[in-house]
Amino acid sequence: MAAIKTRPSDLQDLEYFGANPVMYNKHKETYMFISITDTKNKPFIKEESFLQNRYRVISRSGLSVTEIQFFEVLKGLISPKRILFLENRTGVCGIIARSLYPEAEITIHCIDLYYANKIKKNLAKNGSPTIEVVCKPYIEQKDFYDTIFLQFSKSTITRELASDLLQQTHQALQPAGKCFLSIEGNDTWVHKQAEKLFGGYSVLLQNRTGCCLGAQKRGKLKRARNFQAECIATIFGKKAVRLITIPGIFSHREVDEGALALAEIASGDASPGDTVFDMGCGCGVVGISIAVNQHINNVCFVDSNSRATYVTEKNCLLNNLEHYEVRLSDQGVEEDGNFSLFTGNPPYFSHYKISELFICTAHKVLKQGGRAFIVAKTASWHYTFMKNVFGNAERIRRRGYEIVKSVKYS
Repeated sequence: MAAIKTRPSDLQDLEYFGANPVMYNKHKETYMFISITDTKNKPFIKEESFLQNRYRVISRSGLSVTEIQFFEVLKGLISPKRILFLENRTGVCGIIARSLYPEAEITIHCIDLYYANKIKKNLAKNGSPTIEVVCKPYIEQKDFYDTIFLQFSKSTITRELASDLLQQTHQALQPAGKCFLSIEGNDTWVHKQAEKLFGGYSVLLQNRTGCCLGAQKRGKLKRARNFQAECIATIFGKKAVRLITIPGIFSHREVDEGALALAEIASGDASPGDTVFDMGCGCGVVGISIAVNQHINNVCFVDSNSRATYVTEKNCLLNNLEHYEVRLSDQGVEEDGNFSLFTGNPPYFSHYKISELFICTAHKVLKQGGRAFIVAKTASWHYTFMKNVFGNAERIRRRGYEIVKSVKYS
């Protein structure tokens, strides 16, 4: 593999044929050109070549090792009919699979809508609209796929979610179907899980950056493991809330202190007749706590994680909520000024871009006099940004966290 940095101007020798991303350069060498970043506005981009220069990928910072390790495996498949990719974030594997096996059914399954939409854009940009992208909490098909690829990244997947996905992979494979596991580094725990589920595996590739395993389905599982957990969220001075959690949502098996702090402050501020917008709802603890402790009109739960919206729906039923709706969205909602109370528990990554989306959505959806509450471990940035957006902000300390409150006056 060769990897170089290039300027957008270096791409001027390339020609593009309609919606087909097959390219040639001035030397008339043919290859597939795959772009997953904006080549116009970036002063520098990264170009990587794979499979004897047959595929050239333009990205912002390069593909992950867990995706790259699959390319040689893809080339060696024998007439696959149904291919599934799990935990992929770019769609490049699917594009290469489509070029190698034009007759195969190819599906990319995402848990989070943000990555599903990102992959759809990359597929459309590179002329591969026939690849199906789904965003669901579970793989719905059983005994269906002959080939499944599953990526393991240290920063994005917990062991319990990995176990859950491995079990789903086994169940979704046809008898004698094959799965390929790409690991960042060489976590022997994954090896042990593959041995346990499949009864054996082969090491297809291994180096200091990662390894790739192959395994084959030999029969049905004798007993499937249940990864669901139940817990009680105790809100100081309020009614407790029963909750179901599953791997892949924030704070599986117990509610984190930040969410409890936000629930306590927002529940104490809520008034009869409030309409609540709970963004980044996770398992739904904040919005449900408000609803069971106050006579509110409606709660709208929003999250980009399909597993979060799945368990939130279950938890609303478990706590006998009547007036609520659950939405899967990575961009908030379209409505303006329909809510009187906003709660948000944004994730800490992405250099505050997601926190900015939460706060701007709060200002958009709140009616005049509506209150917004955002929780963070350290809320200095949130305080400053909310004060700029709303014209006012107040910091409240609770359970070792900070909640910033702002009121929409105009």
